[in-house]
Amino acid sequence: MYHIIFQDKYAEASVDSAKRTLKLVSKSSFIPAVEFQRIFGLLAEIVPKASIDKFIFDKRSLTVFHQASMAWYHVFWKKDMLKYGLKKHVKLLPDDIIFRKSVEIGRHKIMQENPDHILGQLTILYVESMEEAETV
Repeated sequence: MYHIIFQDKYAEASVDSAKRTLKLVSKSSFIPAVEFQRIFGLLAEIVPKASIDKFIFDKRSLTVFHQASMAWYHVFWKKDMLKYGLKKHVKLLPDDIIFRKSVEIGRHKIMQENPDHILGQLTILYVESMEEAETV
């Protein structure tokens, strides 16, 4: 059972300790970089305390793809969380072909610019529903 750990106008985060799962659901069309890093800073405090090994990131409300935030998330946050055992990342993207293509291009750019990235140590899955996210 999920318990909400915080919510604001940008996102809601919840934890299911029994499943060792952390879920973040975006609630706005855009999350400013400062707010994005603040939110993920709060999540970073939860991961080691709750022994989280699965992170569900529901981005379906987003309409703007912010490359700098995504680069920080991939290069720094994920690497820091891997130290605590967080290896499985499940993502739900908006039903927007341009947003999805931006994610693909952005990820490719991040990998090119960061050849020592930890991508090979992670399981990153893209799913279409929360039900699927919960079961993979």
